[in-house]
Amino acid sequence: MTFFFHYLTRKNLFSKRRKSLKSAAAQNSSSSSGHDDEQQLLAAYRYSTIIDLPSHILSDILSRLPLKSIFISRCVCKTWHILISDPLFATLHFDRNSGSNPELYLRTDFSTCISRTLHWVDLESFPGYNHAQCQWAKINAQFYLPKRYPKPNPKACTSNGNSNRGNRRAGREYDIVNSCNGFLCLRKPFHRNPCIICNPITGEYVTIPKPAAEDDKKTLRTVISGFGYSFRSKQYKVLRLVFDDFLNRTAEIYSLGGAAWRKVGNAPWSPIAGLFPTYLNGVIHWVCDDIEDDQSCSDCIVGFDFEDERFCVVPAPPHFAKKPKTRDNLYDMNLGVLGGCLSICDVTYFAPPDIWVMKDYGVQESWIKQLSVDNGYFGICRPIKYLDDGSLLLFCKRRALVLYNPVEKNTRYLLIHEDQSMIFEAITHVPSFLSLKDVGGDNLTVQSINSRSDQFEPEESETLFLIEMRKAGELLY
Repeated sequence: MTFFFHYLTRKNLFSKRRKSLKSAAAQNSSSSSGHDDEQQLLAAYRYSTIIDLPSHILSDILSRLPLKSIFISRCVCKTWHILISDPLFATLHFDRNSGSNPELYLRTDFSTCISRTLHWVDLESFPGYNHAQCQWAKINAQFYLPKRYPKPNPKACTSNGNSNRGNRRAGREYDIVNSCNGFLCLRKPFHRNPCIICNPITGEYVTIPKPAAEDDKKTLRTVISGFGYSFRSKQYKVLRLVFDDFLNRTAEIYSLGGAAWRKVGNAPWSPIAGLFPTYLNGVIHWVCDDIEDDQSCSDCIVGFDFEDERFCVVPAPPHFAKKPKTRDNLYDMNLGVLGGCLSICDVTYFAPPDIWVMKDYGVQESWIKQLSVDNGYFGICRPIKYLDDGSLLLFCKRRALVLYNPVEKNTRYLLIHEDQSMIFEAITHVPSFLSLKDVGGDNLTVQSINSRSDQFEPEESETLFLIEMRKAGELLY
């Protein structure tokens, strides 16, 4: 980046110099020799900048930059803004970063309302550890999800007509189902029907058509959703599992750009609805609690293959069968992706979390216990990703980030602070610049989130901070 900006800041100077040299060469063409003209032109082109590179080469260079640098580059000049908005750049960036570590986004989360603002956590900007003073950093980068109610909702107001953050259950924004290839699937908060696919980076979204059998008045039914990609058909698909009762479990699927939902059979299991599903290798994964307390939970990881449109069982670590877990233990486990591999964070309350990773997908014997976070008290936690220095980033107790270095055995505790919230939601998401216009065909109506022009309600104007705590005990209060 320094190289780019160094030459860009001198662009105007170099352009004027080239023009003057070319003008001088033209004026003296009749009196100077051909050799002198050649020297003049060589002197002019000696000052060529990176702007003079072919557009496809420049797009390739820009696609290799970190996310923050890309946002800065987009504001440097009109040429770079056009290149970064081009589908060629989006494809290059996606192909290069699709298998990389995800980024972490936070948003405030209440039982009665949830924000549409995603706060991107850029830990590179956080100051280093300092024993002498408390470190803190403001989270500046924000992205936005579509508004559920673009106009004021009368149900979201109190009796005196004033909007109240604590009494806005009807005005609650969309919940997030999961992330796939830079896109987020959103659902309605109460009935949990998937309804939106969006890209918060490009500010685009599309609305998913309602299933023919959907009836929001049936409050007793449970809906569990998943979002993924079929490599063979090159289609994005949304899965919807509907549980009217214990025996009636219907599975429906919608292909992005298609006309309607279609049934794909019955769901053989009941995934835990409250846990964040994990997409990897064309399969959406859940933890399943369809076991008795005295049974083995070696088959507790279930999935749906978007390629073949069938359900499957992913083998759990072998020790799960040797030491059976109760149903309550399953609620303390988090699936995720670490280093491109399926991972499990196995937490028994008041015990250090164990991080298991499946090195060879689908092979039970390839599960290895990568580490045990044995420094401090965390409670329920969720691994996010490994940082460049080898530290593991974890999201703990829905209000803090923990950086654990397994080599040095040291831990940093970062409390998430916002004036009106003490509970947050963590979203792992690999950002992309892919446009929904290029992946869904002509049948999609792509809309703009218009995040910059929206007039936010006062309670949605949020500022998040990371504050370093001295010890783990301070996270309990």
